[in-house]
Amino acid sequence: MKTWLVDTLLPRLDRVSAALAVVAQVMIVVLIGTMLYEVAARRIFNAPTIWSVDIVYMVNGTLFLMAAGYTLLHERHVRIDFLSSRLPLRLQHLINAAFYALLLLPLLLLTSENSIEKAWRAFDRGTIENMSTWQPLIWPFLTGIAIGIAGLTLQIVLQCVRHLIGIADPAAVAPPGQVQPDRSTG
Repeated sequence: MKTWLVDTLLPRLDRVSAALAVVAQVMIVVLIGTMLYEVAARRIFNAPTIWSVDIVYMVNGTLFLMAAGYTLLHERHVRIDFLSSRLPLRLQHLINAAFYALLLLPLLLLTSENSIEKAWRAFDRGTIENMSTWQPLIWPFLTGIAIGIAGLTLQIVLQCVRHLIGIADPAAVAPPGQVQPDRSTG
C-alpha cells in the first residue's frame, strides 16, 4: 500500500501542481507581452490602452496562486525553522503534518470553497470590474484565483500525507551552506 501511494498516487497528484506551474509560466509571458505592448502604445504611438492595467493585475495575481502548490511541492516557501530543524526527524514530521492538517488545510478548504463560489457567482451574473474604466468581466480572474487556491490545497494534503508517512525531507528547506544536525535517531 505504501509503495503504491509513494510511487504512483502522490507523483500523479503532484502533476496537478506542475501543470498549474506551467500555466503560471505562460501567464508570465502574457504579463510581459501586455506590459511591453502598453509601453510601446503609450511611448511610441501616444495611444495608451485602457485595458493593460486590468490585465496586468489580474494575470499577476493569478499566476502567483497558480504556482503556489508547485512551490510547496519543492519546499521553496519562506519558512522560519531555526527550532524545528534541530529536533528529531520524527518530531519534525509530526509538527509539519499537524501544521498542515490542523491549521493550513482547514483555512484553505474554506478559502477554496469561498473562491469557487465567488467565481461561479461572478460568471452566473456577468459581474464586471467596477473600479476600471474598461470594466472587464471579473470571472476569469476569480476562476484563476479559485484554481490556484484549490491547487495549493491539494498540495497541502499531499505534503501532509508525506509527513505522516515520513517521506518528506524537512532538511530540504535548510539554507544553503547550513550544516544539518544528525537526525538519524528519531
